Amino acid sequence: MRLLKTGGDYDEYLTKTMFKQRGGPDGGSVTLLRPDGGQYPGSPFTGGSLPGPWAVVVDGDDNVWISNFAGAQGQIAHLCGVRTENCPPGMKTGDQISPPEGYVGGGLQMQTDLAIGPAGDVWVIDNWQVIDSCFPGAPEALSTLCGGQGVTVFFGMAKPVRAPQIGPARPVD
Repeated sequence: MRLLKTGGDYDEYLTKTMFKQRGGPDGGSVTLLRPDGGQYPGSPFTGGSLPGPWAVVVDGDDNVWISNFAGAQGQIAHLCGVRTENCPPGMKTGDQISPPEGYVGGGLQMQTDLAIGPAGDVWVIDNWQVIDSCFPGAPEALSTLCGGQGVTVFFGMAKPVRAPQIGPARPVD
């Protein structure tokens, strides 16, 4: 906090702090809202795969996929949705379907968005490559490494959705 009080670089401080954040009770959380705006019972949800939730998408089974802008391994969280009949046996809304630290690999790091395609593929967008290259004082040789280095696709991992022309995504019949 000293950096913020002395007029330091807020973006750099917050970005590097989020990068170091881990999942669990002291990490990030996701809040599910009811239609009336109140919190869903059991919400907010936390877990090892939620160091810094950023973007959310719902698959055709009503289960939730969450990207994380925090954590060095760039994990993807997969949580049980409201329609628990589509969750693994014994799970309730908000329970983690993904492994304890989420789905990892494929160059995932500091994601900004994710989407589920009509074939059930989970598309994940990386936004950063080398954090230190994004701030003043970085060596010129690193200047092109600030932006993300790509897109990671997990083929067929989610329940497919019918891409909407207008309105919300719907399960494939």
